[in-house]
Amino acid sequence: MAYDDEGNLVPDPIPASVVLGETVIPNHPVLAQLKEQIATLEGQRDSWKTDHDIMRERWVNARAAIEALKSNVKELILENYEDLDKDFLQALAEAMEIELTKSISVQGTINFSGSVEVSIFEDLDDISYNVNVDSLDISAYGENLWHLDYDVEDVTSEDN
Repeated sequence: MAYDDEGNLVPDPIPASVVLGETVIPNHPVLAQLKEQIATLEGQRDSWKTDHDIMRERWVNARAAIEALKSNVKELILENYEDLDKDFLQALAEAMEIELTKSISVQGTINFSGSVEVSIFEDLDDISYNVNVDSLDISAYGENLWHLDYDVEDVTSEDN
């Protein structure tokens, strides 16, 4: 015990080592048991983390193997499509969640018409047209073909 500046009796401060349980009662049975339980739990945690990392790596590898198998099966189906039973191929593709698709070329012509005001003194052959297609909405077989390239060619005019 000690006295403060005003003469009051003040208890001695508790050393940090006592608060942490390291010096005064290091061999207390309850403290020793808790330290042992902590060490056991930390060991289990580390083991579970290692197991988790191993399982994660196995899952990633298995997923890659499944995708490679699907790719190989799809390639085989597309190469032998004409020679095999179509119902079997469709059932196989559905069971393996493989989309059986192929690319086709699509070509079309866009025709448009309308009226344009021009001077009656202009020769129609001397008039130039600038046609700008801002939006194109085409679909085939239920698929929107917005990604197609398109050009506007051969704009003609005639006198009404």
